[in-house]
Amino acid sequence: MKTLLAVVAVILGIIVSCKSTDKNSLGPQGSFEVQSIKRDSVADKGMTLNFNAENGQINGKGVCNSYSSTYVVSGNNIKFSPAISTKMMCPEGTTLEYNFFQALLKANSYNLKRGRLTLFDTNEEVLLTASEN
Repeated sequence: MKTLLAVVAVILGIIVSCKSTDKNSLGPQGSFEVQSIKRDSVADKGMTLNFNAENGQINGKGVCNSYSSTYVVSGNNIKFSPAISTKMMCPEGTTLEYNFFQALLKANSYNLKRGRLTLFDTNEEVLLTASEN
């Protein structure tokens, strides 16, 4: 019985020691405010990204509508599923929200430095920038 407990303790120790302690290994975490989509500033629109790295979900607010999606991170690569959103009438924000959701869908990689999140497409072109709240 003591041998079995020792083996289980060693296995648990190995599993715990292999778990990454790098905060970025789970990808972006927490809340961000979108600053730009491609080259267009949207800092005054209040668009948000709220990452929940534990379950791979993201939600937030576009210009007029709330949204949610899922995402997967592998290293510095990131992929988002198509977002679902409310459908409030929003003539002034329709194009901006469309561009926002397209940026998420086209995202291939990310960089997170000093509270600034940048999403890139497959050509390493900037799709979106956001500041940590």
